Amino acid sequence: MTGPSARPVVIEVTNTLSVDFTTGIQRVLRQVVKGLSGPAGEGLEVIPVLQPSPDSPFRRLTDEETARLAAHPAGGRAGRRADDLGPLAPVARRVGDLPVTLKLRAALGAWRRRRRELHPTRRELEFDAFEPGTIFFDLDGSWYDPTPRSRLLPDLAARGVRIVPFVYDLMPLRHPEWFPPQQVALFESWADAHAHHADAALAISHRTAADLADAVDAARPGHVVPTTVVPLGAELPSSLPRRPPGAPELPQRFVLVVGTLEPRKDQALVLDAFDRLRSDHPDLCLVLVGKEGWMVDPLVRRLRSHPLLGSRLLWLGGVDDDELTWLYRNAFVVVAPSRYEGYGMPVVEALANGAATIASTGGAQVEAAGDRAEVFEPGDLAALCSLLRRHLDEPDHHRRQVDATAGYVPATWDDTARVVGDALRALGTSG
Repeated sequence: MTGPSARPVVIEVTNTLSVDFTTGIQRVLRQVVKGLSGPAGEGLEVIPVLQPSPDSPFRRLTDEETARLAAHPAGGRAGRRADDLGPLAPVARRVGDLPVTLKLRAALGAWRRRRRELHPTRRELEFDAFEPGTIFFDLDGSWYDPTPRSRLLPDLAARGVRIVPFVYDLMPLRHPEWFPPQQVALFESWADAHAHHADAALAISHRTAADLADAVDAARPGHVVPTTVVPLGAELPSSLPRRPPGAPELPQRFVLVVGTLEPRKDQALVLDAFDRLRSDHPDLCLVLVGKEGWMVDPLVRRLRSHPLLGSRLLWLGGVDDDELTWLYRNAFVVVAPSRYEGYGMPVVEALANGAATIASTGGAQVEAAGDRAEVFEPGDLAALCSLLRRHLDEPDHHRRQVDATAGYVPATWDDTARVVGDALRALGTSG
């Protein structure tokens, strides 16, 4: 929302526009930008910008980019393009992971971006209006962005810009073993820059706010960054729930797990539980939804070679919001097995869609679920099997857990935008 005295709020969206899929961060960014463009953004002028390359300035978005930012693309594909090559897939994956291949791919992408930026229309959109009192709202997954925050934030702070990060989690600091070393290094630099230059912060849970306080204190002993906890909306922008191609035929009972395949998400634990229970329950299926992440080659090999892949074991990619809504509403049980989460969006989405939900106690998932989900300790296979077996063998128990979701009133994305807008308006204009 704009006006004659609206305060500029600059949001870099480079990372979100660089990918053609939706995960949690992209969903939050899109919903917050949309919300701040309405009543929640009263007195604020939201200015999305991107930076095409490290040596180029920020610029405003083209009309085509603005339309892409407003859309919600489907989730990422299951697996990688190399998997389409059949018997040659293992070799193609290895070649694709070679440092020289990664460098060539990055160089080609940078060349294409530079070519696009030569267009006069794009040059006219260059943005450097960081006047004193402007808010730089770091909402995206910006540790991947072209200019490291260690270089950008000191410059903005010197110009009187107020700096506010939106913190999803601090897991690369807490558990670096779950991430590639390069990603850990990027995130450590991002977190340190904000510890030294942030005027305030927003966090998606009380658990994440506490982790942030610990990280700031470690970087600057005794320093405190005022932090507001923001409730995340649970509603999916779905127009009409639609069964995804290849999804289980009802009345088969399927366990649903939603999230990028990565070590901390621990999809392997649910696969272990499925393998223990499937013989005694012939109608039991397992559905994994999410793109392939990092450090999961053993899990991917296990999925690809599983004897029930394509029948009772499904790994679905490219799922849009209509299809995801159908999966939540028709799942027998949704399991959120993560070892740690900054919030637990699949938990609240599942409960909001009336699904019986089992979640680990990792991170903020209990905070997200309240008393509506059954819980187990991260990595406890016996406990997870026991909970699933009770749903499978005791219809009355299963019905009680489904009925327990009826009184669940989740936050909405309007609530999210309102809290964000209030926090940004409350920020002073001088450092």
